[in-house]
Amino acid sequence: MQPPTHAMSLIAPTSLAGITTEEIQKCLDENKQLILAILDNRNLGKLAECAQYQSQLQKNLLYLAAIADSQSPTSTVHPQGNPFGQQAPVFSSSSSLPFNPQQTHHQP
Repeated sequence: MQPPTHAMSLIAPTSLAGITTEEIQKCLDENKQLILAILDNRNLGKLAECAQYQSQLQKNLLYLAAIADSQSPTSTVHPQGNPFGQQAPVFSSSSSLPFNPQQTHHQP
């Protein structure tokens, strides 16, 4: 299997903030091809090719991580630790009735 084109070489590291979703998708598609090539070559016993593809996959993953890190903080978790505000507790201490599994089944 021929190695895919290198997405990282298409974009300079200084332009991480201006990367498009199409460029990210291209890199993700390349990663998919690299993973398939790694699996194919591993099954054929071609370990040298596996190492080459794994190295490129690692570079691409680091590149995608750098893109994610360079994005605006609007997609990060708020200081409270919960991006959706306060949430009601799952179990309420005021509940006095025990759970009865038969109540969840509908009788015909």
